[in-house]
Amino acid sequence: MSKFKTNAVYKVTKPAKGQDAELGSLYLTKVPVTFAQVIKPGKKYNSEDKAYSMNIFIDASTMNKLDEIGINKELSEVGVTKIKKGKNRGSIKYPLNEHNENYEGMFAAQFSRDVVKRNAEGEIVKKRTPLKVVDSEGNPFKEEVGNGSVCSVKLFAYRNSDEMLVLMLDTVVVIDHVPYEKADGYYDEELGITIKTSEDKESSNDIDEELISGSDSDDDYVDPDSDSDDGDDGCPF
Repeated sequence: MSKFKTNAVYKVTKPAKGQDAELGSLYLTKVPVTFAQVIKPGKKYNSEDKAYSMNIFIDASTMNKLDEIGINKELSEVGVTKIKKGKNRGSIKYPLNEHNENYEGMFAAQFSRDVVKRNAEGEIVKKRTPLKVVDSEGNPFKEEVGNGSVCSVKLFAYRNSDEMLVLMLDTVVVIDHVPYEKADGYYDEELGITIKTSEDKESSNDIDEELISGSDSDDDYVDPDSDSDDGDDGCPF
């Protein structure tokens, strides 16, 4: 079983009023991560757009807290939950392989931050600021984050019409860094070369005290009674 002790705290930053949705911040603290693309965004599946992303693992206690808070994100139990659709339907989503063997008994999901926002017609209506990545003292962190690193993460949140939080990565604090092992870029077997990726861009790194402290307080939990997990209507991001 896992040795990790994680936590979740939700803070409302703007209560719902009239047609305006409730806004807030969800903090996931001391979470192990894998396949983190947080220094530079990666290409989205079946899209030319890019996004920052990371797999986040939480313990059973934190999972219970997220169930109480209500989030529009389905987490999978490591080594147990199966893929429900597509060509890999029936396969374990997070198998107990070399990437996930240390997280047995935990729950995982990928969280992301799109580089651009598009409207219903597919037009770009907003270019988002880069994901903020810092060390445990709030200084800019510019190294690639390897599998098994432990981070605290802040996510933007708004509550949709189903009373569930829709989430987007905002800030990553790297607490215990595991170096990224794979060489930058990718190797093309036919060309016989490693193709380099573009240089990283610096981002503003205003840091949130909640992430640095790694608070375990339960005082700020929102405890809605809805258990719906669909819908991202009226996205204010």
